[in-house]
Amino acid sequence: MRRRRSEDINPHVPPKDLEQSLRDLPRVGTRIRDYDDRQVWRIEHNGKPYYLKFYTRGEGRLRRLFIGNPAMREFLRLQWLQKASIPSPRAVAVLSGFRIDNLRGDAVITEGIEPAQNLDQYLNDLELNARPVPNHLDLSKQIRTLVHNMALAKLRHSNLQLDNFLVHKGNVYLLDAINVHRGGPKMRDILLLRHSTSRFATKTDVRRGWDLLAAGPVPKKNSISASVYRRFNRLFRTENEFFGRLRDNNWRGMFFKHWNYPRRWSRVSRERFTRADWESAWPQLLAQVESDQFEVLKRGPSGDVLAGEILLGGRPFPVVVKRPRMKYAYRYITAIGRPSRALRTWIKAWKMIVRDVPVDWPMFIIEKRVLGYVVDSLIVFERLPGKTLAHFDLDAHTPEARDTLFRRLGTILRRIDSMGFGHFDAKATNWIVLEDEKLGPTPVMIDADGIRHYPTARMGMERLLRAMRDHPQYTPADSLSLCLGYAPFGRLGIERADQAEKHEPKEAT
Repeated sequence: MRRRRSEDINPHVPPKDLEQSLRDLPRVGTRIRDYDDRQVWRIEHNGKPYYLKFYTRGEGRLRRLFIGNPAMREFLRLQWLQKASIPSPRAVAVLSGFRIDNLRGDAVITEGIEPAQNLDQYLNDLELNARPVPNHLDLSKQIRTLVHNMALAKLRHSNLQLDNFLVHKGNVYLLDAINVHRGGPKMRDILLLRHSTSRFATKTDVRRGWDLLAAGPVPKKNSISASVYRRFNRLFRTENEFFGRLRDNNWRGMFFKHWNYPRRWSRVSRERFTRADWESAWPQLLAQVESDQFEVLKRGPSGDVLAGEILLGGRPFPVVVKRPRMKYAYRYITAIGRPSRALRTWIKAWKMIVRDVPVDWPMFIIEKRVLGYVVDSLIVFERLPGKTLAHFDLDAHTPEARDTLFRRLGTILRRIDSMGFGHFDAKATNWIVLEDEKLGPTPVMIDADGIRHYPTARMGMERLLRAMRDHPQYTPADSLSLCLGYAPFGRLGIERADQAEKHEPKEAT
């Protein structure tokens, strides 16, 4: 990329032929996104795209006392990136006292990079369609080289996450400049980048990036991940763009709206629901449950598990409804001051989803309280197509497919344990096996209630091994695959790898 001189950029006003379009922005422009303190607009002029970030002056006045004009701040930081030859949108102008309708504020204008896609969405879409990243090695190299070049220019970015990178024709650009600062990168920035790329980066990617950007061995645990997950914990308990709250007399609940990163195992994760959809579906759901219109999957002292369909936005969705009950009398006392079992399951399920553990998608949670005490509750999950592992026909699949299935099961249990959780009820009836035409048999956990936030190694593994003994088609080879999936670097796994290497045919020279 050619180094741009500062005199190539007008720091005060846009080109004269662009001024007319800006005067009539609400009519000629497109409002792309709203944030707490700014709006993002897109306009076209002479066939060329431009983006305008508008910072309203009525928001964040106390913050302005410390950082000054945020539009000028972002403009100057874009100039820093351009002078350092860091791939990023080119700054065009900054406007002070700019007005949109009756709002007064400041704006920064940048040239558009199109067609382009945020890097996180690009990678998630490929994963959603079970397609490999076509330029994985090159993308990985571009990201670490970009951050390394910023360090050489004595710059740092305090929010190095994949959603702040842009992909355009295979090239990576740094999209967000408001978080660029003087000084080299800090360890927190590198750890945040590692956390953000954990879903897609290989161990080789992490090792190469760490060698280039940091020093010493790669830490086994990412210390920044805990704070990131705490932010997610607040997300699925409050009203926001992803979740909503619902009230109906003594009933209080939360519902799912949409998710930025859909998962392949869940159809619901790709949908968008509104408050009106759930306000219409809730009375019908309660009536169906009360009148026993749903299929009973399980009914006992600990509660009911029902299956049926609900209408959301005029479309039917198969669901599983769980209605927990107190099995023992002492639990009425231990439940005082504690979230209900349904709410605990809701929280656990979302904790697994944000950690990329496949689990049935939680859609709705509602509780009935009397004098602050929960007397009834319902939680709704997406019903996944497939059979439980306990009833899955293993003999109908090839040995390779069976090996893949049990290795994936072991990997999921290892991931749960490595994050400081334990699965106390990982029996065969608590797993659904999805028949994926591209990925093969894929296991998904369907009961997050058995998750505990205790670092209990091998608890879930031992529970699943005991449960699989009752499966008539389960073989020692399946057990070996399950163990190798859980501990690929254990003694048995290393011996198997050595044997495979010895018997591998050598290439002809």
